[in-house]
Amino acid sequence: MFESYRDGNAELYLMNPDGSGQTRLTNNSTGDQNPSWSADCKKIAFHSNRDGNNDVYVIDADGSNLRRLTSSAATDQNAAWSPEGSKIAFWSARDGNNEIYVMDSDGSNQTRLTVNPGVDQLPAWSPDGRKIAFFSTRDGNTEIYAMDAGGSNVTRLTDNPARDFNPFWSPDGRKIAFWSDRDGNQEIYVMNTDGSSPLRLTNNPGRDANPSWSPDGARVIFWSDRDGDEEIYIMNADGSNLVQLTDNAFRDVAPDWCGDGKM
Repeated sequence: MFESYRDGNAELYLMNPDGSGQTRLTNNSTGDQNPSWSADCKKIAFHSNRDGNNDVYVIDADGSNLRRLTSSAATDQNAAWSPEGSKIAFWSARDGNNEIYVMDSDGSNQTRLTVNPGVDQLPAWSPDGRKIAFFSTRDGNTEIYAMDAGGSNVTRLTDNPARDFNPFWSPDGRKIAFWSDRDGNQEIYVMNTDGSSPLRLTNNPGRDANPSWSPDGARVIFWSDRDGDEEIYIMNADGSNLVQLTDNAFRDVAPDWCGDGKM
């Protein structure tokens, strides 16, 4: 699953893990962005401004049964399913600042988890559902943090003068992939879940972002503009064996891999 602009605006597309079978799933005149598979691969959460404001929506895996889950006057974006499928985390500016929220998967019980003057965005659940990683500017710089799923015990995982964004837990819960410009360019990194032993996986003059793990943890997908425009790539979890999956003149970004191998 990924977001593409190839048909004139942001829509959601499906493809096989080898890049074949690329199929458009949504079709409307506004943007559908940042898809997230449910763990059972039956539903997809995303955000869209199709009703005039960025809100969180859910569709079935075949694109049917559209439901809007949020309807605040502010931006609600970047939905992420909990591992058991009962919760969805997202970020919202509804209280005047970008904070992390959680809600039941039907949109009920929307609850703010973070409260601070910085920017908190891009939540990602640990595989056991006990923690949520996110990025924040609360300490004056963009870093990766983790907290308990209820919002307590916030811990900073990265600490450097550059920007660290977009955490994503490995399926075994032992690693977190993210992107950073700490070495002067936007690259994909992986670290232990306590923030130790960061390792750079990509190294090129383009921008690499939005890492997501394969269900078995053996590979990482991401987008890159290394060839002049944003495309989806896949590599082994150690950074080897890089393969380009999409190839068109428009943006292909925000890949997410389903647990049964669908993409």
